Amino acid sequence: MSNHKKLEIALIEWTANLKSRDRARKSVRPNFEELFQKWKDLDATFDELYDSPEAGGLSLLQRAIKAHQPVSSVARNTYKSLKTLIDKTEKEFIEEWQASIEATGQEVFFEFYPATTLDKDTEPKVFGSMSAREYRAQRRYAEQFPILDTTELEKRWNEQKYNLDIEDMIETVLGKDDDETNS
Repeated sequence: MSNHKKLEIALIEWTANLKSRDRARKSVRPNFEELFQKWKDLDATFDELYDSPEAGGLSLLQRAIKAHQPVSSVARNTYKSLKTLIDKTEKEFIEEWQASIEATGQEVFFEFYPATTLDKDTEPKVFGSMSAREYRAQRRYAEQFPILDTTELEKRWNEQKYNLDIEDMIETVLGKDDDETNS
């Protein structure tokens, strides 16, 4: 039997047992911990659980979170009994409840299966603080811009005749009567 099939069976078994368990707020974390520990014991990987959309386009993690969500009739009845105590609409109450369960499931999942960092570069640093891979990526980025050829600009600059008289510039900026007023 494949490992993925074992993981699915563990999820189905956990979902079936979940119906007879306490699903109150304080029990959400232990319920998820039990499932993720089973998966860990079956040598499940992060990718198998988080990225593998299977039945209905959902990954195993998403299916576990969905299984822990309250049934709509239970959520509606819970809201009706708490309606006088809370200042929310039924839709807001149910969405907040579901978001809380999803957040707890995600949190516990990442405790059991930490996500690998994307920027982890194990190559030795050869160009300052950059590895050869990082340097190549930087060069590819830099080479996408056009190279400026300044020879044409230099020719045009050298061909121009400028009649620059420093004395005239000083008089223009400071004024002619500047020497007379300062003495």
